Amino acid sequence: MLPWRWKRVAVVLFAVAPVVAQAQHFPGARAYEYAREFAAIGPRWPTGPGHVKAEEFIRGHFLRAHDQLEEDSFTAGTPIGPVLMHNFIVRFPGAKPGAIVLGTHYETNYPLRNINFVGANDGASTTGLLMAIADELRAHAERSPAKKLNGYSVWLVFFDGEEAFVQWSRSDSTYGSRHLAAKWGRDGTLRQIKAFMLADMIGDKDLDIQRESHSTPWLVDLVAEAAKKFGYQRYFFQQTMDIEDDHLAFVERGVPSIDIIDLDYGPNNSYHHTAQDTMDKISAHSLTIDGDVFMETIRLIDQR
Repeated sequence: MLPWRWKRVAVVLFAVAPVVAQAQHFPGARAYEYAREFAAIGPRWPTGPGHVKAEEFIRGHFLRAHDQLEEDSFTAGTPIGPVLMHNFIVRFPGAKPGAIVLGTHYETNYPLRNINFVGANDGASTTGLLMAIADELRAHAERSPAKKLNGYSVWLVFFDGEEAFVQWSRSDSTYGSRHLAAKWGRDGTLRQIKAFMLADMIGDKDLDIQRESHSTPWLVDLVAEAAKKFGYQRYFFQQTMDIEDDHLAFVERGVPSIDIIDLDYGPNNSYHHTAQDTMDKISAHSLTIDGDVFMETIRLIDQR
């Protein structure tokens, strides 16, 4: 994502409703703990030692859980030369034909400017979120007699290479998502995808998720409906922005997609891509909100 490429900002007002009492909310504290462990690896730029540790963290986590893990390795042409990258795909089979895909990126940007950037919000928070979502999906499947989710399959994708190496552009960014969308387009996998939901930078304590204008309108409406169920309207879609992110490769191939992102990070966006993007800037409360809305949106897509 690149905040400096915003094309327009339009304020959209919603009435604020009280939080609806729920018997059980998403375990945001668990997502936060996963994020804390992941951020503790340190910088995770491709070709660096932290990137190898990040791969080991993701791979080891899902192998220990005996999940269906696929490692999608590829070589990307970048401004610094060919770079080996790795996407990770975790599949939870469902009873219905078709799949819902949840995605995030896990690496940090190449250290041309800031070698100390650990990306607590920008990469780690949403990696932790998807790991905690995996726990919930796994538990749902284990309670089913068929050991499957009751609705569509859910696939979690941890993208590599979202960040630019030199200067953000359509060719120097989103390497992992562009590779996987093209691969799935060639082999027919894209036809199975009912919806693609991208999570990016949504661990911020001051949560303010923008309506991304490239996103599929009906999917935006479902996320808004899910947020309304919990009384979370004030955290969602108060502004509209054009944002370039990992969802675009899927949007351009006709996959219903949404970028769930909060680019307003710190005073005047001062924490973004700096050493100030640390765990004290994100919260379990925000991750609870995110998880509630993601899980409810999955349910709504299943019913659609």
